[in-house]
This record gives sequence, C-alpha cells and structure tokens, in this order.
Amino acid sequence: MKKTIIPILIAAPLLFAACGGSEAETEVTDADSTVVETEEVEVTVTNYSVDTASSIVNWMAFNAGEIDHQGTVKALDGSFEITKTGEDMEVTAASLNIDLNSINEESEKLVGHLMSPDFFDVNQFATASFSFDRHEDGMVYGTATIIDKELPVEAPVIISASEEGVTIEVGEFKLDFSALEMPFYVEDVKAPEEEQHDPNIGFTSTIVGK
Repeated sequence: MKKTIIPILIAAPLLFAACGGSEAETEVTDADSTVVETEEVEVTVTNYSVDTASSIVNWMAFNAGEIDHQGTVKALDGSFEITKTGEDMEVTAASLNIDLNSINEESEKLVGHLMSPDFFDVNQFATASFSFDRHEDGMVYGTATIIDKELPVEAPVIISASEEGVTIEVGEFKLDFSALEMPFYVEDVKAPEEEQHDPNIGFTSTIVGK
C-alpha cells in the first residue's frame, strides 16, 4: 500500500485600511493580505488480487428483448488497483481472465454448444480476458478479448469497501458477438430476419478483491 499526502491550499484574501490624523493629513494604506490554510487529503493506492471463489460473471442471451438464456462463468485470475482520495474510490488499473470451460447454464446441451467451435471453441480458446482503460463518471472502459478478437467494454460500476477487501459491482453491459465472427453468427445472418438470433449478449459481474 502506498500513501501520498496532497496539500490543498485555500486562499482567503483580506483587505486592511489604516487611517489617522485630520482629513487633510489622512494617509490611507491599502494592503492585500492572503491567509493560506492547508488541508491534508490522504490518497491511498491499494492493489488487490481477485478472489476467484467469491467473484462471478453473469451472462444473458435475449430473444425479442427478453432474457432467453442466462448463466454464469468463473474468474480464473486477475487483479485491480483502487485509488482512494478522501472518501472517493476509483479503479485505476485492472485485468481479469475468465475460464470459458466454466460456462454454466441449466441446459447441458446449450453449454456443450457454447463450448463447441460454433461459439467459444474452448479447446482452442480456453480463456477470455478484460483489460482496463479508464474509470470515468461511474463508468469503466476497457477491452474484452474473446477468441482472440477484441471488443470495447463500457460498463457502470459501484465500488464498496469492507475490512475484508473491496467489491466492484459491474452493472449490465452488452457485447455484440456478431463482431467476433463466430461460425454460429456468420451462418445466422443468412436466415430470414425473423429467425435470426440477437447477437447482443448481456453481462453483469461481482468482482471481489482481497
């Protein structure tokens, strides 16, 4: 843990006037004086390892705007950095690897299909990853790498801290899987429009760091 103290200067200008003697002899001296106060703000930078037992990624597939299938996938490993300035917390670095062999859904047939070469092809691409770009106005920006192809990520986050560590709740965001050119979606666009599947897959996650 690295701590840095940043002084904040607060300027308070005061105007003084001194007068004396008769009106003809009055001499007025104006002096601009500044009183400088300092306030110490503690900035703490802390690195966390992802607790894979407590962290989870949720996924959702849609049909006509409604959730059609949903399941989970587990974090394999990762880390993140939290910079705390006063009471404000911000993600300032992060990386996460996902174990695609851990894909879960109530339909075993669907899970087998998702792991096949039609989708994630887990025999060739066993992991997916996320790399961090920035945290700005409550949103985290970065890049997801899936089957060796990159997709931009833009997700809302809420950070909470406890004595045990820090939890990052990632709100729902969507990735357009058609951009990955998976064989399933390449063939799917050849079907009549009303029979095509929604390629936008939704995600939320809970990432716990210790």
